[in-house]
Amino acid sequence: MWGLRKVSRRRHDAGAVAVIVSVVVAFGVLMGSLAISVDVGSLMSERRQLQNGADAAALALAQLCGVNDQSCKYSTSPVDTTAATAVQPLAGLNAQDGKSTVSSVCAANISTITTTCETPDAASMTKCTPKPSWLSGAIPYVEVKTTTLNVGGGNTVLTPFAKVLTNSSGSTVTACSRAAYGPGQPTQITVLSLSISECDWSSQVGWPGATNYPVGPSGAWPGYSDTDTRPRWPSSEDAVFAKGNDTTCDTSSPGGTAPGGFAWLDGITGPCSGVIADNAWVHGDTGANGCSTAQFDPLQGTIVYIPVFDCMMNSDPGRAPIAGDNCNSGSGNNTYYHISGFAAFYLSGWRLTNGSKNSVRPPNGLCGTSNSQRCLSGWFLKDLIPAGDIIPPTPTDPNYGITVVKPAG
Repeated sequence: MWGLRKVSRRRHDAGAVAVIVSVVVAFGVLMGSLAISVDVGSLMSERRQLQNGADAAALALAQLCGVNDQSCKYSTSPVDTTAATAVQPLAGLNAQDGKSTVSSVCAANISTITTTCETPDAASMTKCTPKPSWLSGAIPYVEVKTTTLNVGGGNTVLTPFAKVLTNSSGSTVTACSRAAYGPGQPTQITVLSLSISECDWSSQVGWPGATNYPVGPSGAWPGYSDTDTRPRWPSSEDAVFAKGNDTTCDTSSPGGTAPGGFAWLDGITGPCSGVIADNAWVHGDTGANGCSTAQFDPLQGTIVYIPVFDCMMNSDPGRAPIAGDNCNSGSGNNTYYHISGFAAFYLSGWRLTNGSKNSVRPPNGLCGTSNSQRCLSGWFLKDLIPAGDIIPPTPTDPNYGITVVKPAG
């Protein structure tokens, strides 16, 4: 009996040791797993921050390129630093510790950035993802890569637990983002209720060929100056006529000046501005009064959008113009304008029946040459719109200066 008791006690002790060993092993595995999870979580957090920085930097660079081709250069040398100054800080601003950097920039279909982008790879953590289906042809785009930057100036994210287990000193994390820009085709946009013919627009900006687009406004109102760092006033002003148009555009040709010069629209939601769809037919208003000075006052010294028409007909055909259409058949109350796009216009002043306003640009004159004319003064610009589709640029698509910038992977 005593022997049996001794054997029984030994078996009980052995079981207890096995349990303890199992607990210790399980605890070790758990702690190892937790350690690896902490390191992996740290790397994932770093990559999210880098991705945010890459997204912001790519969009900023694409916007810069879309507005001003000459600023679309990326160099950290003292020669061309405009883009680098605008883009580089965005990597650090999107990092919790402020320590990230733009490691490389490349582009396609942009002559001022000559570095060619790598072939996209969905499985790679260091390359941009494959391009979306709409990003094809001659649409320009940029790719920006961001990478880790630690306090000591290195490019590794410290992983202390992994170092204990594998003697690793850390990992370098990279993110890539792509942004594209091109001619804009908005689904809808708030515009003035005054339209301009494609011929009038092209004759003033010099299209096709080298377009006459002054630099856009910036800083304090009215955005231009001769004495500080803001853009200087353009050397001349353009005009959008509602009556008495004295341009050489043929009123009998498609896209020519409207008969009598009237181009006010009544087929939109507001008296002076409203929402209109691109590629739409809008009824014309034969009245010459248009909007009052009080309604225009808040718009002076700002960028407005003006509908551009390429065809006038005496009824809405319910489709886009086609070959053989009489695009000068509209007259009087039977005028429908086909809106083919929108032009960005800096509104400096006006001469209207209900009141006039001298231009904010020195020498502060009125548009037109006689009191019988009705017109807006200012100049056409390249401008970005907040949303829309990018259409591949072609030699026959004037785009009217509107550019869309959007993420592309």
